[in-house]
Amino acid sequence: MSIQHIVWLKKKDLCTDLHIQTLLAEVANLADLIPNIEDISCGKNLTDRANGFTHGIIVTLTCQDALASYISHPAHVSVGKKLMENADILAMDYEI
Repeated sequence: MSIQHIVWLKKKDLCTDLHIQTLLAEVANLADLIPNIEDISCGKNLTDRANGFTHGIIVTLTCQDALASYISHPAHVSVGKKLMENADILAMDYEI
């Protein structure tokens, strides 16, 4: 079964819209760097129903082992650190 890795981001006040877009582009590029990623989508929230969260990421991975490899991959760790510096984050993973 595939795994959905879902991330909610609440952009911090000092983080510009341009900077968060640059970071999301880095996330999207992970598909070219990390094996077993089926798809990555990133975007800005369009509604007022997200409790202040401004952006989202969905990464679809081939299996639970792929999730573990993705989470520990140096490219993910690097962009994750940048995201944590610029946004509050919630994450969830489940099988589809």
